[in-house]
Amino acid sequence: MNDLQIQAQAYSYFLAEAPELLQTIEQEILTLPAEHTTVKVHNLMRALHTLKGAAVNVGLTSIGSIAHDLEDVARVFYDLEIEIDISIQSLLLDGYSGLQECIDAQVLAREIDESIVFERLSTTIDRLKLKLGDWTQNEISLPSSIELGFDIVASIFETTVQEQLDTLSLTIESGSLAEIRECLEDTTEICIGLAESFELPGFLAINQRIDEVIVLHPEFLGQIASLALINLQQAQSEVLAGDRTMGGTILPKLANLIAPDLGQLTQDSLTTDSPILDLTELAQNLDPVMDLATLDLLEVASGEAELPGFRVFLTSDKFRKRQELSSDTQDLFEQIVRLCWDWFRGNIDTPESELNLELLVMTEGLADLDYLDRWIELLLKGMSRSSDRISLQLYRQSCIYQTVFAVAKYLAAENNSQINGEFLTELRSKLQTTVSAYKQEEAVTINERGWIDRTILPHNWTHVDIPNPEEVDLVRLQTLLINSRHRSIDSQQRLEAIYSTTQTTELAELMSESIQLSKDLSIALETISSLGNRV
Repeated sequence: MNDLQIQAQAYSYFLAEAPELLQTIEQEILTLPAEHTTVKVHNLMRALHTLKGAAVNVGLTSIGSIAHDLEDVARVFYDLEIEIDISIQSLLLDGYSGLQECIDAQVLAREIDESIVFERLSTTIDRLKLKLGDWTQNEISLPSSIELGFDIVASIFETTVQEQLDTLSLTIESGSLAEIRECLEDTTEICIGLAESFELPGFLAINQRIDEVIVLHPEFLGQIASLALINLQQAQSEVLAGDRTMGGTILPKLANLIAPDLGQLTQDSLTTDSPILDLTELAQNLDPVMDLATLDLLEVASGEAELPGFRVFLTSDKFRKRQELSSDTQDLFEQIVRLCWDWFRGNIDTPESELNLELLVMTEGLADLDYLDRWIELLLKGMSRSSDRISLQLYRQSCIYQTVFAVAKYLAAENNSQINGEFLTELRSKLQTTVSAYKQEEAVTINERGWIDRTILPHNWTHVDIPNPEEVDLVRLQTLLINSRHRSIDSQQRLEAIYSTTQTTELAELMSESIQLSKDLSIALETISSLGNRV
């Protein structure tokens, strides 16, 4: 499943979850004046917070902002001395109606001007704050577990903290460096507040340390974010396991990320052997329960021997935490890797012994995006036909870039110091640009989606430019046509052999095209021969 599919799935989850959250919000507002209890306030707060996080996660910023403003107001009601009269309840219900209006528009696919709703509710929030007066300025303590009748710390770490970690994980996987930094800072701000409220010095220290290293070394932001996510997940696990004293401890790698004299070092002095960021340990920390057999499997040799480890990586949390890739997608990635190797072998005579995964992203021992873009451009040129639609060309390009991006992440997890966070971010940006361009075109057909299955290896990668008619060498062109005719016959024979054992509609269509191509080449050969005779 690609990033676009993940977003689509997240949006469908939002549409399913939002109405239930709305119902909870409405119910708590309606009953709150008569039953102003800590538990009811907490239920309202939790529903608003969950709705806010879900909306922001799928890009519905207006809904997220409204829910956030209402959450800020609702926090005040933890102070049970506040009287919630009919005027306050009416304003809260107005806020609820604005949320409902925006969410109904999403569920029913109906267009509304959210800016008008947002402006109206901004006035509502201002009136609520005016009504509540000094209460909004008071520091409100979160309720105790005894007051709530359940473990509020566990509840918050299962919901609020988990939502922040999910958002951070998704942003690290598919966001820009600017988005990662913003998300990380938002996460630490929320977590610091929780650490102070629940008196968890360890959890507080972790988040303060994350803030420190972001400021000190933004050039390592990608790696810092990954370490931060690992540390926060471990702290969350410890809290949920019963730790109410510390709330976790700082990972040694995060604690020692910046040595006392590191600020005096230049970027050039940071060698691949630098102990500052050990990607092997980073990869292992991504899945603390991974067994040694799996780690051994990932440490494989070049070429074909790398592919089993690559497939294991595709199904691990190191590649995607939210949902495991389907076996069909794994097969597609492996087929594309083989296609790329075939291009290197056939187009630039790369020896079999040098065909490995590093070849796809590195040249002369260095990760190089320009090199990567250039060979992919040539590969696509060698595959393209005049009949290909633009959407097919972009779809094919997106598939190849997504595969190479997966390879780059695998190499980074395998302690390849050249594949750093900055390179992965640039490569992801290239992939997203290609996907965005594809989305502007008409979608590919089911038949076109199977382009890789119709690519027979070894593939002929020779790309021939059409000569200027005034400079045509008839003998040379005739030789070219004869060679093309022989290749088409050979391809047709191989297709027939495959079709005899696997009789699919796609193969039948491809074989028909091959036969027609062979006929066209025969006509072209006869025409050029006739022209040569006249000359």
